[in-house]
Amino acid sequence: MPFDIRADLPALKTELQTKIDAEAGRVRALFITVTAGQEMVYMAKQSEARLIATDPEQGANVPDSDTPHVSAEAAADQVSRYDKAMQILGVAQLWADISPIIETKRLTAKSEVAAATSVHLARAAANVDWSDITDIANG
Repeated sequence: MPFDIRADLPALKTELQTKIDAEAGRVRALFITVTAGQEMVYMAKQSEARLIATDPEQGANVPDSDTPHVSAEAAADQVSRYDKAMQILGVAQLWADISPIIETKRLTAKSEVAAATSVHLARAAANVDWSDITDIANG
């Protein structure tokens, strides 16, 4: 990195924290669809999948009308609603495991940038190693 005598450390910190947020967003996008409203769809699918999963008859006692998202996706994939529900819950669990790791890295890096007393330290703190998470996404 070239010699940086930037006088405005607070502005650099803001820039670096924005970069960290953007990187975390790109890492999240390896696991979830990042589009307006998709979070609500994920929540609905997970709720519907739980209804099916908790039915002793693997969803046979749950009307399709109570699980419209899961029913539509199961039909499109030509699998049972129960199999689709199990897949949805598996993906939800993966996200529940991965999301806090991403968030911890993001918050830790932003905190370290905020505490940095020099340009060099701020830039070093903003250099987040996401490789463990990207390896999971690509593996």
